[in-house]
Amino acid sequence: MKALVYHGPGKLVLEEWATPEPKEGEVRLKLQYTAICGSDLGAYKTASDRFKPPLILGHEASGIVEKVGPGVTAFHVGQHVCCNPPIYCGTCWYCTHGHYNICPNRLSLGNSVGVDTCHGTFAEYICLPAFTLVPLPENVSLLHGSMMEPLAVGYHAAKNGAFTPGETTAVIGTGPIGLMTILSLRALGVGKIICSDTSAARLALAKQLGADITVDASRENLPDAVKAATGGLGADRTIICAGVPSSFHQAIQTTRSCGDVILVGMIQSQLDFCPMDIFGRDINIISSYTFTDEIYDAVRSVSQGAIQLDPLISSIYSLSNGQAAFDALAAPGNQELKVIVDICDGMKGTEKWVK
Repeated sequence: MKALVYHGPGKLVLEEWATPEPKEGEVRLKLQYTAICGSDLGAYKTASDRFKPPLILGHEASGIVEKVGPGVTAFHVGQHVCCNPPIYCGTCWYCTHGHYNICPNRLSLGNSVGVDTCHGTFAEYICLPAFTLVPLPENVSLLHGSMMEPLAVGYHAAKNGAFTPGETTAVIGTGPIGLMTILSLRALGVGKIICSDTSAARLALAKQLGADITVDASRENLPDAVKAATGGLGADRTIICAGVPSSFHQAIQTTRSCGDVILVGMIQSQLDFCPMDIFGRDINIISSYTFTDEIYDAVRSVSQGAIQLDPLISSIYSLSNGQAAFDALAAPGNQELKVIVDICDGMKGTEKWVK
């Protein structure tokens, strides 16, 4: 099979690898589409112990069941599915309490997080445990199926904390996860959505997707804008979808007392803040790491027409030109959202096809 193999920052090579055979409990997928995640792009830019080469990146994927291993009865050849990336043990405390997203014994598609390296989905085929696959209804395309994983991240964030329909939620950052959080909030029936970013194009798209108020953070103050829209109270919840330290401080100032600050964006530097700014106002700080069963919410919402994903797709590349897709995303000033690698050239010649 052909696979796009990561050999370190800036280097992806199309190689010929052996086609895997499914073991007991596994399914072999003929992969169709894999979307580039921010974590994939991060590995392409900077070396990390989370991505040990040689490695097949990718985890936001869809495919068609080509072969089932012994003991698999839930899936059949020809079935369309998407991937639920963590391969968890199912027996530890976290798994048995519904938190399989942080199973300490897990493998994670396309990276070295967990107990070992696990190759991902920038390849023609992959074998996965049947429990990591989610069926796609007939009216959910395989192209959209490759976006269920990041949409589930947004859904998990949107449901986190003391969610109440009709509330006011602020979203900091309108990259792919921020926009998918906005889509999820709107599908869940949130009241007012206020979002901030420095990109005019992304703010315009956020408005199109359901945000009520957009704030240009390069020239406007988000806490002031939120308080003006809430009679001075502040947001019931603020969801941080930007991985910059200043977003945490903004969120504290934006959220009302007794409200929730939900951390989705991976802020990977030390934060300097006074705990009394949180404790003295009884603000809840909640982490929202990936997702659990929200991938089923994501599939259902798309199937029912509550969420439209096409506006988030910026471009589509072939597997043979996968490095060009990464180069385009890594270019300074690039404003693309979801760039998708078409493993089988199914979208060749369509509007968003690049090469």
